[in-house]
Amino acid sequence: MRRLAPWQWLLLLLALSVALVEGFRLWLGLVWAERVALLLLALTLWAFINGRFVFAYYHALLTSWRTQDLPLWPEPKGEHLLLLAPHPDDEVLAAAGLIQRTLQAGGRVSVVYLTSGDAFDLAAGGPLPSKAAMRRLALRRMVEARRGMEALGVGRESLYFLGFPDQGLFPLFTTHYYLPYESPYTGLRAVAYPGCYRVGLPYTGKALEETLLALLRALRPGRILLPSPLDAHRDHQATAYFGMQAAAALGLEDRLLYYLIHGGYQYPLPKGLHPRLPLYPPPRGRGLPWHRFPLTPEEVALKEKAIRAHRSQVRLLGRFLLAFVRRNELFSPLPIPARLPPEEEGWAVLEGGEVF
Repeated sequence: MRRLAPWQWLLLLLALSVALVEGFRLWLGLVWAERVALLLLALTLWAFINGRFVFAYYHALLTSWRTQDLPLWPEPKGEHLLLLAPHPDDEVLAAAGLIQRTLQAGGRVSVVYLTSGDAFDLAAGGPLPSKAAMRRLALRRMVEARRGMEALGVGRESLYFLGFPDQGLFPLFTTHYYLPYESPYTGLRAVAYPGCYRVGLPYTGKALEETLLALLRALRPGRILLPSPLDAHRDHQATAYFGMQAAAALGLEDRLLYYLIHGGYQYPLPKGLHPRLPLYPPPRGRGLPWHRFPLTPEEVALKEKAIRAHRSQVRLLGRFLLAFVRRNELFSPLPIPARLPPEEEGWAVLEGGEVF
């Protein structure tokens, strides 16, 4: 920013002085009703400019009381924690603190990335990037993920990149379980990125499910952390479905634990870095039995460092990503509420009490 010359400062001070004198003279000449109207106009203008910030902090203050009443999640006991991340960065947003505490307790942490995040066009350089640029973005995000996990103490040998299509996991679970899917962002129909767990696998739900089964059999984790199917992002929903199905096939469903990233409109508020505020239960997770996992200031600082390692994402979504740097993390032992309101279950309750 260019510094003002001395004569420019003088003109600015003179202009401010004249404005203050004229404003004071005008104020004295007004009747009381006109003064009240002017004050209301100024307050309305201020609220219009700053209203969303005031609401965000009011919301954070209100929800902090709810967070205090949540039960605590028990301390890790040296178990093997396996995280399922739809994209690179979801693992640190959801559980950077839990990862650190697990390692401190003598446990082990592994992360399985179902995609390499190759569908974020703006992160690849523009609104209409080439397919080659999107494939380069995937390689970059894999590097960022390794750096973020290294900041938390997790080595590269514990990271498994599956390389399936970003924004394509839901079709793999539904319409493309057997029929190969072609990514409209990269033009790929099979896993192709160097460093992926099994290069050459077709983009099918069957291949993804078999890969998850093989990893779960080989790793035998004591705890599996994965997205809740209530997440608003389709890739997160599909990750929940694939993970729950694979765990159930191996009898590991009692080891599942859930997190939620895309939790509803503007979640979490306020945006930006607020490490002293609590992370409150997301709107889309209403009714879930949330547990609070408090973090130490040192763990919060390392979580921020791990998130900032994802530079391609922080550059565009920094205020959203850093909003997860809070003094606690939230986990649920159930994927959906144990009991839903009748209107959400699709039941019709008649006045006579009959339900059908």
